[in-house]
Amino acid sequence: MQLTFNTNLATQYKSQPQTVRVMTEDWVKNEIFCPNCGNFINDFKNNSPVADFYCENCHEEYELKSKKDEMGKKIVDGAYNKMIERLNSTNNPSFFFLNYNLQDYKVQNFVVIPKHFFIPEIIEKRKPLSENARRAGWIGCNILLQDIPQSGKIF
Repeated sequence: MQLTFNTNLATQYKSQPQTVRVMTEDWVKNEIFCPNCGNFINDFKNNSPVADFYCENCHEEYELKSKKDEMGKKIVDGAYNKMIERLNSTNNPSFFFLNYNLQDYKVQNFVVIPKHFFIPEIIEKRKPLSENARRAGWIGCNILLQDIPQSGKIF
């Protein structure tokens, strides 16, 4: 298994968050198999709500979140209402969490959280953005990693 990112992809982007997102998604697409059935996984189109990858064989879906350095206690995520809606759906996703070292563009940990542990109770609602913000009133969420039992984290 290759643990370093394809840094050639970074030349096409200017912002670090975009660069990291592209490199981590590429790494997962090329190095990770479906934890449910062992088949290859495919990527969804960008900006699919609470879904980044899927398996054509068993129809499992996965959301990827990446974070620099250590795992920490929480991960900043997207829109709160979309997240809760998706987790309460009949096809809620499992969760991929990747943390990396940006100095050498290398994966440090890759964790799978099965969908029966990726539930609304581990989602924290953030305060709405201020009225001066470009997206005033928008409400995001955090994924509370510390609220997931160790038995729900597959390293």
